[in-house]
Amino acid sequence: MTKPKPPPQSRSSKPPYHHGDLRRALVSAGLAIVGSEGIEALSLRAVARRAEVSHSAPYHHFQDKAELLAAVAAAGFEQLVAAIEAQAAESQARTALDALRAVGRGYLRFAVGHPAIFRLMFRPELTRPAEHPVLVAAEALAFGKLLQTVAMCQQTGELPGHDPLPPSAACWSIVHGLAMLKVEQVLGETPLGGIPFEQLVAAVVETVIAGVRARP
Repeated sequence: MTKPKPPPQSRSSKPPYHHGDLRRALVSAGLAIVGSEGIEALSLRAVARRAEVSHSAPYHHFQDKAELLAAVAAAGFEQLVAAIEAQAAESQARTALDALRAVGRGYLRFAVGHPAIFRLMFRPELTRPAEHPVLVAAEALAFGKLLQTVAMCQQTGELPGHDPLPPSAACWSIVHGLAMLKVEQVLGETPLGGIPFEQLVAAVVETVIAGVRARP
């Protein structure tokens, strides 16, 4: 007597996530939701639906929406670092100063390419960095990219001084300011709106570098 064959699996059934894979899938879903629908559309239920898991699944990795927001923002900072590295490779940076230019250009390219994610990354009232070490670590990684590049410029003599913090603060403040003006669509309300953005980027980056090079 032959044993009955087990019923065939449904084509719609999917293999279960391994521990850890689900968290990455949920964060990726969160990035996609924020990028396409805005910060307000992000919720635990929304990422579960996007990742095609049960509504309760996200609670195995995130206690609440704030923790999810922090994780998505942290992923944004990681993508920012990747954008800076890609810019350096694309521009074939040969000197430390070229690498510093790539940091500025990569920062602006990421901000313009992912405006909603960029906004979330700088909304501490939503992400609560002090409560989420993963976000603090990602922020430190991103700022460290700038800090290390400025320090390298000082070591090679391309920038004056020995403390990378002041010139890093100047570089970040000015480039971030331009990024926010573009992301919030303020430039179009001023005469600057008539300048092609790539031309404006080049001018601002070179002005920043000239400024920190001239610092006594």
